[in-house]
Order: sequence, then C-alpha cells, then structure tokens
Amino acid sequence: MDPERWSDLQAQLGRLSALGRAHGVSTLVLRDPASLTWLLGGRVNVPQTLDSACLDVVVDLGSSRPGEPAVTVVTNAIEAPRLRDTELAGVPGDWVVVPWWESRERRLPQGADVGSDRPTTGSVDLAAELAVLRRALTECQQRQLRGVCRDTAAATTAAAQLIGPMTTEYAAAGLLARELLSRQLDPIVLLVGGDDRIGPHRHPLPTGEALGRRGMLVACGRRHGLVASVTRIVSFEPLAPAARDACARLLEVERAFLDASIVGAGLAEVFTAGVAAYGEQGFDPHEWHRHHQGGFSGWQPREFPAHSTSAGSLPAGGVVAWNPSAAGWKVEDTTLVLDSGPEPLVRDDAWPSVVVGGRSRPDVLVA
Repeated sequence: MDPERWSDLQAQLGRLSALGRAHGVSTLVLRDPASLTWLLGGRVNVPQTLDSACLDVVVDLGSSRPGEPAVTVVTNAIEAPRLRDTELAGVPGDWVVVPWWESRERRLPQGADVGSDRPTTGSVDLAAELAVLRRALTECQQRQLRGVCRDTAAATTAAAQLIGPMTTEYAAAGLLARELLSRQLDPIVLLVGGDDRIGPHRHPLPTGEALGRRGMLVACGRRHGLVASVTRIVSFEPLAPAARDACARLLEVERAFLDASIVGAGLAEVFTAGVAAYGEQGFDPHEWHRHHQGGFSGWQPREFPAHSTSAGSLPAGGVVAWNPSAAGWKVEDTTLVLDSGPEPLVRDDAWPSVVVGGRSRPDVLVA
C-alpha cells in the first residue's frame, strides 16, 4: 500500500473510532459497499451492483493498541485469494474466511455494543452517521476522483466520435462500454437513447433501434470505488435555433444548481434554487417532476435523489452530481465542492464547450 493511501486508511480508522466513542459502541461492522470502498479504496463487488459486497469489515475499536483499531475482513473462500492479492493487498488486518455455501452474517458480531451501516437485530444503526463521514473526500480521494471524471469524459468523447445516425443504441452502448473498460473504469450505469427516445425516456436502456438524428450517451464510470456521472448529446445534423436556445437555457438551469453548491449549503436549499430556475428560464416550472435532479455522489452515482426536504449539508470535499433535463435535452456532471467554490470535473478538451456562469460547460457535439 502506498504511503498516501496508508495515511488515508489510518485517518479513516481514526474517524471510525471517534464515531464509535460518540455512540458508545466498541465494534463497527461495515457492510454497505459505499462504506467499504470509502475505507478500503478497492473493488468490493463481483457483479456490477450497488447494493451488495463480497466482503464485510469488522473494526474492533477496543483493540489492544490504543488508537489503532483492529480490522478483520470477513469473506468467503472464493473471494479471499483475489482480495488478498489485488484489491486489499497491503491492507493490514485479520481474515475470517467462510465456505462459499455459508452465510457471512453468522460470523459478524452483534449486540448493543456493535454499530453498523446495515445492523442486525439488537445492534446500533449508524448508517446515516457513516454516510456523513464518507461524504468529505480526502485530498488523495479528490485526486482519484478527478482522474475518474477525466477518463470518463474522454471515454464518452471517444465513443461519440464513432457513432452515426444508423448506429443502434446497443452498438453505441457497446462502444461506450469498450472505451470505459479500456481506461480501467467499470461501467456501472450505461444508457443510450436515440432521437425518438431522448425526450420521453430520461433513463433510456439501449434497444436495437438506430439513433436517428441525435443520440444521448449516459454513463457512470467507477474506479477506486469513486463514481463519475456523465451525459452527453451528439447531433448528426445542425441544431435548429429553437434547439440551440433550449440547450442554452438548460445550461442556465444547471448553473443555478452549481452556483448554490457551496460548502455549508443545505442539500434541500441547493435543490430548491436549482428547480426554481426551470420557470425562470422559460421551461414548465414543474419540469423537475419528470426526472430527479441529482444529489450527493462520490461513492455511488447518487446516495438518494435530492428533494425539497432532504437533510444534510455540503461539506468541504463533498461531491454532488446534478442532472437537469427538459425539452428533450439533458446535462450531467460530477462536481467537487470546495472552499473555493464548486468544481465540475467531467471535462474533455476534445468535446465542444460553452462558458456559462464563468464555467466551461459541455455543448452539443454536432457530428
């Protein structure tokens, strides 16, 4: 394990110790994939799912060495060799390896002195507290996220340059997946919509239909457990003035979300500022009812869709991903929230851009 990652791990274990003390527990059990990737910095999945992991981690906060919690990895005999050799190579700790036909849950501690993000009966539910803990990325994680976003943007550009009006949605999705995988990114979300489906279908799973006059590419790329979300639109004919105007107005809606995404702002406050911009920009004021607008990101595409009563505030080093859509257009980015202001990260200089609110934002690629 490199020194920077080791330093991160030690700091995260210190934060877990403080959390445990605050809630009067001596042991923490991490089972949520987002918590596990935050702590370990590696892949904790086998299928590309967001809600299940192939291991659990037990953190003994009362270990024999004060200030140094003991870590135990609980997994099965199939995954243990790979995890030891690759994802968790260099991670100190003990291992409990169960036969593949046995449940790991039986080997996990439980009771009133145990806290968990997915607690068993009688244990303390610390899911919300752990979510808050992992929202503020370390400097190392911020650098990793910038790389994930840069490469996800480049993969989307590369795929967009290979498609045309007769390309099927499935073929376009295959090209996008290839470009993501070639950059060591796991494609955990992959959507493609042709001209007839971009407007009515905000989450267009690919079909065998040709794209037609334009295509929308949507992806979430994951590496180091960190996720970049991107939506880009390609037009195979020049944009009519009305379409160009709608795109410009939608970027102004996104600007409202970004301008409000400052350290300390409440998530509900940012959401309210963003959705108010639909009516201000000439769209149906209720346009946001037709699709969620985004929310906290980082270790997941979204922790949950933000809304007007969402709890939580944006920490320094936090991550949000907003994706306003209207009139058959959509824009999406992953943004780091810093003391200096919001920093959209999914950028590729090869993709056409426009300046909106002092920020470089993605334009439509006219092929």
